[in-house]
Amino acid sequence: MSNQNVKTHRNFWESPWGYAESFFIGIGLILSGFAIEVVTTNSSLESIVFPYSIYLLVGYILLLITFYISGRNTLVVQWLIKIPASITSIVLITLLVMIMGIIPQTTSDSEFISSFGLNRITSNWAFLFILVFFLSCLGMVIINRIALFKWSDVGFVLNHLGLFIALIAGTFGIGDLQRMVIEVNENQANFIAVDKYKNEFDLDFAIYLEDFVREEYNPKIAIVDNNDGQIISNNGINSYLIIEGNTYSFKNYSIEIMDYLESAARFGDSYHRNNEIGSPPAVKIKVTNNDIGDQSVDWISCGSFTQQYLSYKLNAYYSIVMTIPEVKKFESNIQILTKDGERIPVKLEVNKPYTYEGWKLYQYGYDETKAKWSTKSIIELVRDPWLPFVYLGIFMMILGSVYIFWVGSKISGREVK
Repeated sequence: MSNQNVKTHRNFWESPWGYAESFFIGIGLILSGFAIEVVTTNSSLESIVFPYSIYLLVGYILLLITFYISGRNTLVVQWLIKIPASITSIVLITLLVMIMGIIPQTTSDSEFISSFGLNRITSNWAFLFILVFFLSCLGMVIINRIALFKWSDVGFVLNHLGLFIALIAGTFGIGDLQRMVIEVNENQANFIAVDKYKNEFDLDFAIYLEDFVREEYNPKIAIVDNNDGQIISNNGINSYLIIEGNTYSFKNYSIEIMDYLESAARFGDSYHRNNEIGSPPAVKIKVTNNDIGDQSVDWISCGSFTQQYLSYKLNAYYSIVMTIPEVKKFESNIQILTKDGERIPVKLEVNKPYTYEGWKLYQYGYDETKAKWSTKSIIELVRDPWLPFVYLGIFMMILGSVYIFWVGSKISGREVK
């Protein structure tokens, strides 16, 4: 073998791999992950909970540090530090995220999608392998910068270490994330929550529902096709808000809102105010055929779980109906009953959670069959003990960016001078 051939052979093994080798390894990890998905039904990290998640995290970080110290000049460590490995891992993660955006992440009827776990990418073994690949590249780069630390690297280290902490917390904390719902009826307390697998859990506190309130907008009137029940667009407008005194036009008809009752009951051919549970809104309309001057007055209602809806037949082709009122907001007035006998009053509104002992309580739903008359509130409970570390990582990234911007401004200022 010539000296040139020996040199080329040695450089091949001593130099870090490039993009071709990086993508070969990355795609191999993805295929291996999908293969595991096919032969097993276990989720990747969802089954790993505290304290085993801590053991796994500490072991992983110690492995990275030990690997770097004992073999910083080896091919694998040098490859993980270089750009091709980092770019490859980012591209492949992006590819899997795109799949997640294309395929709904819910239960699928497709055996192919379910078998390969394409409908649960974030808990898929393929995603886990690529994420660990990316975290290993990121971890090695951080360790290398810290080992060769210079003050000019502060912003870089803060940025990358913050990203590492946020991703690590989000990854290794999957098994410790608890998400459950609890259903509470008015004037009753409940301490049993249910997860997505219908498993029941006893809470350290109970929730007592004092009152559930749902506020609604005024309903609307719409024109529907008598054949298929589809709403007809009238000059680009599908429905009209019911406001007393307003008049709306459709073809050669005029529809006047004469009277609106927010809560009513039907007696004979008309509606009267009624505040009993299940009393729906009703509206008196006057319909005028502008071609012949013919007028007709009648009532329509969207109905409820206790009363049937009532429509007005305009002609053989169209009818006037009242739509179901849209929700303005709904909230629950609850009390948290602690094990010490304390009662904590809380008003739960949508997108306004309440935090208690690490749990976030969200207004989740209600008995939609009874609408505003629902006496049941559905509350979601979420506990993520790793979330503060995610926030810490984000804060470090912001701090690192500010530092880099500040240092860059100073350097630019000196160059101008």
